[in-house]
Amino acid sequence: MKSLLRPRPARFIALALLGVLAVAAVIAYRNVRAARAVLHPARQPLKPVAEGVLAGRTDVVLRTRDGLALRGWYVPSRNRAAVVVMHGFAENRTQMLFEAEVLSRAGYGVLLFDSRGHGESEGDLVTWGDREREDLRAAVDFLSHRDDVEPSRLGVLGFSMGGTTAMLEALDDERLKAVAAAGAYPSLEADTRYSYGRWGPLSVQPALWTLRLSGVDVDAVDPMKRLCDLKGRPLLLINGDVDEYAPAFLQDALFQAACEPKTYWVVPGAHHGEYAKKAPEEYAHHLRDFFNAALLSGS
Repeated sequence: MKSLLRPRPARFIALALLGVLAVAAVIAYRNVRAARAVLHPARQPLKPVAEGVLAGRTDVVLRTRDGLALRGWYVPSRNRAAVVVMHGFAENRTQMLFEAEVLSRAGYGVLLFDSRGHGESEGDLVTWGDREREDLRAAVDFLSHRDDVEPSRLGVLGFSMGGTTAMLEALDDERLKAVAAAGAYPSLEADTRYSYGRWGPLSVQPALWTLRLSGVDVDAVDPMKRLCDLKGRPLLLINGDVDEYAPAFLQDALFQAACEPKTYWVVPGAHHGEYAKKAPEEYAHHLRDFFNAALLSGS
């Protein structure tokens, strides 16, 4: 007589399937929670601005076409050109003080602001470049009506999410004559697959579904697909060679997708956003040279 305690093969299979489903459910739940968290990051308070930095700045409020008020600073131009400077995810305008000061000292008008859902600006949903395009458009609208700025001499510099947003908006807004993007991702889907891809589709798809169900047009955040539509406007890409958030293979793909004129500077030993920390003089030099050639040539 067969032992009643001996499990049947079918029972083994059922238990194994239940175990797999349980693990899958846990992975999916964790990635859904993680994706929800990056849609609503905690706001970071503005850091103090050292005396003498961004001298002459004034408080400004930008109004987006979808009804949000964005708070920022503007330093007037002394050379008739201006650059919008955009921060990264879960930060605010003070993240970009080094870059803003470099450009301001070179004579550029500089507009820094807190993107929607960040700092002191309105909004409670961060869409990773999708609706943030409206933020940059509001900034360009502001600069285009300044008496100290020639509207044909406008550029943008963005870091991380701000860099991807800069490329996206520039593709549709020819008022932006030069685009610099540091530590940017080539597409939101590619970045999500890199960030959540440990378990393949099992971990990636729940994150993508969460973004889409929250109203983010994931497919629209794909500047790499259209970079040649810059149509001769120069592009500068910057990245650190040990950046764990913007790995070299994604940055290389972004550069290869772009058409001339384009420049790619890799900062040795720099993690995400450490360009000023690792190579301050070279970083400042690259920014000045890039915008001088793009916005001041022929002036």
